Amino acid sequence: MDRLLRNIRHAFRALRRSPGFALVAVLTLALGLGATTAIFTVLDAVVLRPLPYPHANRLVKIASSVSGATAPGDWGVSTGGYFYYRKNNHTLSDIGAYEGMSANVLGTDGTQRVPAVGVTASVLHVLGLHTEIGRLITSEDDRPGAPLVVMLSHAYWTNHFAGDPHVVGEMITIDAQPMTIAGVLAPGENLPEAGFEPDVWLPFRWDPTAAAVNDHEYSAVGRLKEGATVASAEADLERLTQRFPEDLPSAYSSGFMRNYHFAAHVQRLRDAELGNTGQVLWVLLGSVGVVLLIACANVANLFLVRGESRRRDAAVRTALGASRTDIARHYVAESVLVAVIAGAAAIVLAYWGTRLLLAISPSNLPRLSEIHLGWSSVAFTVVVAVLAGVVFGLIPSFRGSTDLSALRDTSRGMTHSRRQISARGTLVVAQIALAVVLLAGAGLLVRTFQNLRHVQPGFDPQGVLTVAVSLPYARYQNNDDVSRFFHTLETRVAALPGVQSVGATQAVPLANAAPCALVFAEDKPLPKGEAAPCLPRPIVAPGYFETMGIPVRGSVPQWTDVEHHTAGVVVSQALAERIWPGEDAIGKGINGGGAPPYYRVVGVAGNVHAAGLEKPPTEAVYYPMTSIAGRGDLWSHNTMVLVVRTGMAQPAQLTGAIRRTVTDLDRNVPIANVQTMDRVMGISMAGLSFNMLLIGIAALLALTLSVVGLYGVISYVVGQRTGEIAIRMALGAPQQRVLALVLRQGMTLVVIGVTIGVIAALGVTRLIASQLYGVRPTDPTTFAGTVVILAAVALAATLLPAVRATRVDPAAVLKSE
Repeated sequence: MDRLLRNIRHAFRALRRSPGFALVAVLTLALGLGATTAIFTVLDAVVLRPLPYPHANRLVKIASSVSGATAPGDWGVSTGGYFYYRKNNHTLSDIGAYEGMSANVLGTDGTQRVPAVGVTASVLHVLGLHTEIGRLITSEDDRPGAPLVVMLSHAYWTNHFAGDPHVVGEMITIDAQPMTIAGVLAPGENLPEAGFEPDVWLPFRWDPTAAAVNDHEYSAVGRLKEGATVASAEADLERLTQRFPEDLPSAYSSGFMRNYHFAAHVQRLRDAELGNTGQVLWVLLGSVGVVLLIACANVANLFLVRGESRRRDAAVRTALGASRTDIARHYVAESVLVAVIAGAAAIVLAYWGTRLLLAISPSNLPRLSEIHLGWSSVAFTVVVAVLAGVVFGLIPSFRGSTDLSALRDTSRGMTHSRRQISARGTLVVAQIALAVVLLAGAGLLVRTFQNLRHVQPGFDPQGVLTVAVSLPYARYQNNDDVSRFFHTLETRVAALPGVQSVGATQAVPLANAAPCALVFAEDKPLPKGEAAPCLPRPIVAPGYFETMGIPVRGSVPQWTDVEHHTAGVVVSQALAERIWPGEDAIGKGINGGGAPPYYRVVGVAGNVHAAGLEKPPTEAVYYPMTSIAGRGDLWSHNTMVLVVRTGMAQPAQLTGAIRRTVTDLDRNVPIANVQTMDRVMGISMAGLSFNMLLIGIAALLALTLSVVGLYGVISYVVGQRTGEIAIRMALGAPQQRVLALVLRQGMTLVVIGVTIGVIAALGVTRLIASQLYGVRPTDPTTFAGTVVILAAVALAATLLPAVRATRVDPAAVLKSE
């Protein structure tokens, strides 16, 4: 311990005598460590830590896998399937279901629209949730006809009830119905749904004896029994799924099962929640890890130079009896001290970096509320810093035994200088190669972002404001009531100053996914063995297409058509071309059942990229507010989004006037999710923007550090070859030849590094292929731009010391020699 403390004190004094070296080394390493720690903090919270549920490794997500007549993917679980799975499976101890929704809550300050969730009582026990006060929803609450109860989230209880412990048992009005507050969830208790934090929890109160319906709207989770695996659970549920036509004939036919390739799909809940987020975060961690490696290479170069300048000191110590171990211990103590100081600075940088990441991260990032700089991040930083410090300290020992010739006054140590130059050159080549990889990845994401910005979404977002309006089912029990309300609302909002047009829709493009419905065309029988496609069927009110700026060939339903139940449908151009190729779709019949009466197509709307700018145009059927005569009310649409086009620079200025208009119509109806279409488009690209920004910053840091390293090496080479350059110039070598000599040495390192980097990037950029649009991972234009940018910056960094070399005074240098 005494020896350790003595080495630390000596290291501190040595660093204090070289403040420039210490400051540059600490800042360089802190920058790389801080960036890496910030991303590691996010990765640790989102990917590495288990889900915040008891025995989370036994939780699974249950879904219905479909393909064939519809795009491959997963549907939810139906009510009939939920009861059937729960009763007959052999591998799950229990199954629960839930569905996110919204609810109108009447408070002292009026009605508010809040996020809500419908649940089965079993899901609370499957996830192992607990209450702060009161109780959970029970199976008695979850039966048909049971008294209405509700659970509150801890945040809602704190914000709206001031944390009143006597709130349990009180009444609260939700969707115009009085309910009893059963309990308040404990802090942090939530569903495994990214970006969704419901304020109120309501029991479904499903009837297990009701006829099964093919309604796959519900998310389901299960808990594996001891000894069961995900594979065995999927095989178990698939066995039950194949019995659906026999045991649940009201919802499933053999043809449906065959045509849709309907099957059970089970996966770990953690994997289902993460999706591709884990892969993205690993790529980001790898990106900042590259920055850390480049920073370490720069610091290693600093220690190489420092070791070269201290050869005489090491020789003196050896002559006085110090062993190689003693000298190495001193160097390691010094480098570890530098690394620890850098680690402390990195923790501060990581703290602020993490807060910045949370501020700019997309809202659908899983487990966002759990991300914070904790002990695991601090430990990560300390371990990496200490390991780096040990490596840096051992660098001077790599050159072999101490050369006592350094004690001679005339000793220049040229052999060791060449070895040091070679080592530093190798580090610079590695830095440049890594920088090329990051620059290429950033360039591809920038190209993707530019491509998406140039995609025509199919609508005009300028000046459009969207406002969600939800009518309580207890007061608006059929679609005619809903239509009358929205007709009046649109009329009054259209009269507000600054409003140009008004419409409404069930699903806003790029924001809300429209429900899926089967599509049958009149006089277009399906080929044998083929099922009808399930396509988006947004319900729209008159004025929608005009307000959104979506061109329509033909006509659109008017309010008189809606009132008389004679309104037709509008189909997207993409769907019209698929169902009626080479024909005029207007006048054709279409519906969701395959039997008369059919809706008549009255218009063909321009293509809209509703599911994402990177996705193909959406094939959709736009249905009117009410059904045609003879079909009945097929779908309820109590929640609609009002779309308002204004001439204002800030459309959100209308929010207050729209809220007053809605309140005048019905004080129990709130508005929510007020946002402009420009913001909707920005949110749809938030994930790509986040990834592009972080990889872009990492690439910029990598480029900067690589160029600094290259400049340092060439400057060092020029310093070491000053005598040689002076002799060349004394013998008549022109300045241009000296300039070319230095530039050739620097650019040789650049060419080698760029070549290696391009080869590496051709493989590494494939990791982000799923995030690219309109550009290949091996895009030659991007790679050429990367090479040009790096070569230009590197040339500038090499040119500075090269010009300095041409200004050497041969007489002064030779005289000093």
